[in-house]
Amino acid sequence: MTTKQCLMELKKLAATTRENIYRRVELAATVLGDLDWIAIEHGGDDLKAHDAVQNEFFPDLDGYVSLGKLIDTYRNFPRPKWEEYRFNVAAVVAAYDEQRAPGEERAPTTRTAWKQVAEERTEELARSKAKLAVMEDLSSRQAAEVSALRDENARLRGEVERLRGRVEELERIVHRDQVAA
Repeated sequence: MTTKQCLMELKKLAATTRENIYRRVELAATVLGDLDWIAIEHGGDDLKAHDAVQNEFFPDLDGYVSLGKLIDTYRNFPRPKWEEYRFNVAAVVAAYDEQRAPGEERAPTTRTAWKQVAEERTEELARSKAKLAVMEDLSSRQAAEVSALRDENARLRGEVERLRGRVEELERIVHRDQVAA
């Protein structure tokens, strides 16, 4: 391989490497946003997931800048700015830090105990299922009671009609006896 060919390949690799860092950070942000993957692969521990991604896919940074810092920069510093600094990580991070207002601290992140949340939701689901079973039982009992009351109502209406007929018959007899007397 000639020197010229080596230099051409070096230039090509340097260009793709710089742009490649942005895509790697973009993919890492997407992966670390997948809570199902974190739950399955890392037992819900987002710090373990974060460290695993950093160790496996960003060994070249070797602690120079954390993956968390890169993801924060990616989310808050648009791609054109990255391009402006030719994807130079040090320059991008420095420019991002500089653009933040003086004295502005990074918003503290709140950690979520996903296992605890899952346990609470599971307990809540069990309580809801128990309440639903009670309500379904009550509903079926009430439906049976309503059906029995309708049957009783129909029977009583028939009885009322029969008694009305008897009353009318008695009134005719009484009326006939009064006319005859």
